[in-house]
Amino acid sequence: MDYGYLLGLLEDMQLHWEEAASLPQEQEESLADSFSAFSEFALGLLRQLRDYFPATNSTAIHRLELLLKCLDKLQLFQPSFEICPFETELNMDIAAALKRGNREWYDRLLNAKSPREQPGLQRLAGLVELVDAIYEDLQSCYSIYASLFHSIIKIDFFTLTFRQLERLLAEEVWVLTEDLSPKMTLEVASRLFELYLSLADIQRFWSSILGRDSRSLALANIHTPFLPAVKLWLQVLRDQAKWRLQGAVDVDTLEPMDGSSKHSSSAATASLCFSHIQELWACLAWPDPAQAQGLGMQLSQDLCEAALFYTELLRKKVDTQPKASGEAVSEPLCVVLNNVELLRRAVGQALRGLAWPEGASGLAGGLPRPLLSCTQALDEDLHREACTVTAHLTSKMVGDIRKYVQHISLSPDSIQNDEAVAPLMKYLDEKLALLNTLLVKENLNRVLEALWELLLQAILQALGTNLDVSADFYSRFHFTLEALVTFFHAEGQGLPMENLRDGSYKRLEEELRLHKCSTRECIEQYYLDKLKQRSLEQNRCGRLSVRCYYEAAEQRLVVEVLHAADLLPLDPNGLSDPFVIVELGPPHLFPLVHSQRTQVKSRTLHPVYDELFYFSVPAEACRRRGACVLFTVMDHDWLSTNDFAGEAALGLGSIGGIVRPQAGGSSRAGQPVTLHLRRPRAQVRSTLRMLEGRTNREAQEFVKRLRELEKFMEADP
Repeated sequence: MDYGYLLGLLEDMQLHWEEAASLPQEQEESLADSFSAFSEFALGLLRQLRDYFPATNSTAIHRLELLLKCLDKLQLFQPSFEICPFETELNMDIAAALKRGNREWYDRLLNAKSPREQPGLQRLAGLVELVDAIYEDLQSCYSIYASLFHSIIKIDFFTLTFRQLERLLAEEVWVLTEDLSPKMTLEVASRLFELYLSLADIQRFWSSILGRDSRSLALANIHTPFLPAVKLWLQVLRDQAKWRLQGAVDVDTLEPMDGSSKHSSSAATASLCFSHIQELWACLAWPDPAQAQGLGMQLSQDLCEAALFYTELLRKKVDTQPKASGEAVSEPLCVVLNNVELLRRAVGQALRGLAWPEGASGLAGGLPRPLLSCTQALDEDLHREACTVTAHLTSKMVGDIRKYVQHISLSPDSIQNDEAVAPLMKYLDEKLALLNTLLVKENLNRVLEALWELLLQAILQALGTNLDVSADFYSRFHFTLEALVTFFHAEGQGLPMENLRDGSYKRLEEELRLHKCSTRECIEQYYLDKLKQRSLEQNRCGRLSVRCYYEAAEQRLVVEVLHAADLLPLDPNGLSDPFVIVELGPPHLFPLVHSQRTQVKSRTLHPVYDELFYFSVPAEACRRRGACVLFTVMDHDWLSTNDFAGEAALGLGSIGGIVRPQAGGSSRAGQPVTLHLRRPRAQVRSTLRMLEGRTNREAQEFVKRLRELEKFMEADP
């Protein structure tokens, strides 16, 4: 039938209908019968909509559009007939026909794919196909049919069809899942998991349409019977991931996949594996927040376990590789390092994608706290793994680095500094050029940091083993250090300058500076280092209260040791027998001054001394660099050597009477000062070791004086 021709006739009839006064009864009855017959015919076609007007056939869809327009025209004539051709409203008949057609189509599909007489597991496989077919049909309803029915005859065909089919599906699924739950096996769980994902797609399709709420659907709580199957399937997923990673590493040659990548095939497989798991979680979209938290945490732990399993496989793989002799840079290790970095990014992205729905407890910084902790812990583990591989990689260069540093230390003073450093710089340039081609940026920076530390330690070792050398020796290494800083910074392309000039660099630079200093400058630095510690390690060794001021009239320094508190218990009884040694430094500023000490206070951690000490010294000496009074607290031992309890230093340049005259000529001006006791730090001991290595008389006498003072500390007061 040509619906276009019929539509044209109906439109012509509509134009002339109002001009005619009326029709004879016989003609009106004939026309009404004709309209009724056509509507019955059209309703029959609409019942089999998917057969006569398939969504994939554009010609058939055009015919459907014309048919619907014809039915719409018929409704316009309905009020004009004395003998009504329709028993009910035509729209209601169309909706009823569509519903009946939906049910008939569903029953045919169910019998074809998942007949009820089949065993449960077989039915389950067919039901997955049924759900997928319905999902595809609903997409066609929404994108093709819905607009035609709504625009022409004002029927919401998509809502009508979706509600009917999802209700029929829900009834089928509830019955089948209840039947299969007691028979849960890996195969059943796998099929149920697949079925749930398909059902979730249908729910998401409904929710994706603006203004639709999935909570009113019959499928709204369908997830409940699937929970045991999902839990079991996640265990299967974990085992499958490990099996897949094992297979990928077994065939991995630890070579880059191609010229555009620096990781090997197993890393690409691992990255894809974790990405698929994240996609599965997104498809799962478990609606219950509390249950989603449990599932998400289990899956995140499985991901972390799989990631660490992969790094362990890599470690074993590289250990079985034949060792290339004479190569300072191992290409397989570089590939492994790149694999770990790619893994770190991939698994981190996957874990961040596991965030469960809002409503689960513990949201922090955009991620639930348990998931955030899991992500951070894995990142730390992978960082440690990367550091281990980096250390293994750079360890092959240690011998060469020490050899070139020794070359610098043994170079004669007659050659230029850049000539002495040239072999080391050439070696580093060659190796880092190779590493740059083998490593991704993040790993190149890791290797640069490790090499930087190796170089600093090698130079420090060279300084420690070469004593009593010329000033040119230290100038040469100072030149070397600055050349290395420039090289590793690489005009901003390498390590940041703040990273280079931190940590061991500061220690090395300080040693080089001190080596270039005179003995007196080193001694002053020894006391300056003690003054720098004044604000560190507070309250660990206790506190000492003192008062210091200078009496200009008598040209003497007055030191009052008042009391101490919270000292370390150094005796078996949990107490101490403390006394305080007071001395001035540096000794070349106060050559005629001897140390003094307080009385011993027995069995206490909070001794009160209130003792006064006088030191006849000029004010000018107190203003000099490093001038200070050093307080050393000792625990007196009657049977063996005294124990060190802590020390503190107070600069003399800022005490009353030195920076300003005392008010009113008072002889006891100034407020008490509380000093925090501490133990000497490495920097102080480093300065002392440097002085021990000097052979000049002043350095030896200073070290000897400190040793005598230590013996004095051990003697009975």
